[in-house]
Amino acid sequence: MRDLDPRRTVDELKELRALTGDENGAQRVAFTRKWAEARAWLQRKAESLGAEVDCDEAGNLWMSLRGQSPKALLIGGHIDSVPNGGWLDGSLNTLAGLEILRRLSSQLRREASGHGSSGRLGG
Repeated sequence: MRDLDPRRTVDELKELRALTGDENGAQRVAFTRKWAEARAWLQRKAESLGAEVDCDEAGNLWMSLRGQSPKALLIGGHIDSVPNGGWLDGSLNTLAGLEILRRLSSQLRREASGHGSSGRLGG
């Protein structure tokens, strides 16, 4: 089973900075083009893991990775930033959550193939 990879999270933080920052810092102010680009980037990453992604009326993205267990794990965060924010502004906890989602997705695939120790995520 694949472990969490903090280096990948740092690499994704750098990728997001390159996508949505400039020489003044992060530019992911809510409801701007850069914010929308960051959300689309995050949504693609979550969907590549098999997560269902929904958007509510307020513009929040909800990512769900369903297993057989009735248990739930909620992780909150935000991808927006203040104008000229630091490169981690709003994104560190969100991308750490993505890494956890990636780990759980790997576990679900492994268990579905019969190589896991339990038929239930968190089991």
